[in-house]
Amino acid sequence: MTEMESLAARLAALETRLDRLEGRPAVAPTKPAPAPAARAPLAPPPRWVQKAHEPIKSGTMLGIVGVICLVLAAGFLIKLSIESGWLTPVRQIGLAFVFGISLIGAGLKLLERDREYASFLPGAGLIVIYASVFAAHRLYGLIPFEAALALTTAVSAFGVWLYGEIEHDFYPITAAIGSYVGPVALGFRAENSEFTLYYFVLCSLGFAAISVFVRSRVLTAVASYLAVLMTYFVAGEMDALVVILLPIQFAIFAFGSVAYTNHTERPLTENEAWTFFPGLLLFYGLEYARLNVLLPTAAPWVSLGFAALLYGLYMYAQRESTTTLASRPLILAFASVVAFHSVYLQLIPEDARGWVLVVILFATAFGPRGRWSKDYVIPSIAVAIVFMIEFFALVSHLYGGFDGLHLALGAAVFAGLWANLLRPVAIGRKNEVGNAFLGAAHVIALLELYRLTVDFGSLAVSAGWLIYGLGVIAFAFPRRDVTMAKSALLVLGFAAGKALLVDASSAPTIVRISCLLVTGAALYGAGWLLRKIDGWRAE
Repeated sequence: MTEMESLAARLAALETRLDRLEGRPAVAPTKPAPAPAARAPLAPPPRWVQKAHEPIKSGTMLGIVGVICLVLAAGFLIKLSIESGWLTPVRQIGLAFVFGISLIGAGLKLLERDREYASFLPGAGLIVIYASVFAAHRLYGLIPFEAALALTTAVSAFGVWLYGEIEHDFYPITAAIGSYVGPVALGFRAENSEFTLYYFVLCSLGFAAISVFVRSRVLTAVASYLAVLMTYFVAGEMDALVVILLPIQFAIFAFGSVAYTNHTERPLTENEAWTFFPGLLLFYGLEYARLNVLLPTAAPWVSLGFAALLYGLYMYAQRESTTTLASRPLILAFASVVAFHSVYLQLIPEDARGWVLVVILFATAFGPRGRWSKDYVIPSIAVAIVFMIEFFALVSHLYGGFDGLHLALGAAVFAGLWANLLRPVAIGRKNEVGNAFLGAAHVIALLELYRLTVDFGSLAVSAGWLIYGLGVIAFAFPRRDVTMAKSALLVLGFAAGKALLVDASSAPTIVRISCLLVTGAALYGAGWLLRKIDGWRAE
């Protein structure tokens, strides 16, 4: 072995030892990695996924305006033919129908080139077909009422099928706006006919179904708003019919929203849910206004039925979910509005509304306590409004004169306020709500004592207030409740001011001296207790 070969062998041995010390595996001859097996190409995502985040392209607004012009042209063509008489009614309707089919065919031909832009044309075509059926019955009487409804149903079914070919939101939204607004905008309002109202119901069924397949909550919201507004507008003075058809519209879109969740397995998001809230309020207001004319005694109960139906649908959608659905704030908000208006303002007599305050206080004191959530913002606001209305009404009654009923109510409210303050897991005396409850309890106590003692003289009122203030401090002292003890200073200060400025100045000398002695002793004793309380903070 040559010297170079010997050196190379020693270097190789040294490298082997270093590899062993560092824990690295010995280098072995590498083999070529096998070629990866060919993977099957992934299936393209559905078309609604492809378009979900596509920006609106330039020219879209021009396309929308163009579609509006085409629809108006078809409508005014029908009106022009009526005025001029140059076409027979059958030919007029046939021409409009062919025009609508042509728009749909042209849109289907252009789908592969620009699906979004081409979807405008089928939407416009569907509007024209709806209008053709409408005019055939309402304007010319070419087909009977039953046939018109059947044809409208068939057009709605055709619209659902057509979406299966298009699958783009612009198509159904365009069709929805035109289908609801078109008959009214073109002067086809039926003052004394029921057909237009039934026509809107069938349109709603169609668009509720389309919204499930298009996977668009926007379409559901747009169609529901249009359905409620147009139904109310066209109904005119037909109160009996509108109070039936508005709930039908409400039910169609409520069940449609649940069907959407079941079909797509995607419940409402919080933002999507709140888009329906103004529509629910609109439906509630319009329906109640008409129902209150026909059946004023039943209107509140029917309104509660709407809230119960909505809550039942929510519970049905919630049944298989492990988490709280995002639509719960919407349900609670609508239920709060209905309860405030239908129960508090309508069902409960005005003389008995004060006892609602007592119910609220004892419910918060002894009801189950959970972690507060933002879902309860609107219900909490509704409860706070009722609390303030009834509290100030009670204060006004107690201040105004002697009334045994309101004295009893004041005593119950006073007990409810203290029940909240004394509960171990209470609303809390150390927060804003607890401080408000404590102040409210003092106000009620002062007014109650005033009404109970005023007949015995002004000095008796002051004495009652002093005793109450001292009692609050004495109650707070063993509990080491600084806030409660400090709040009694207001009561004592009010009582002392009245005793010194009113009672002492107008009373005989002996009574004046007695008043000053009692007031001074009471204030001195209260001061001693408060000094002790200040020491608690130092500790």
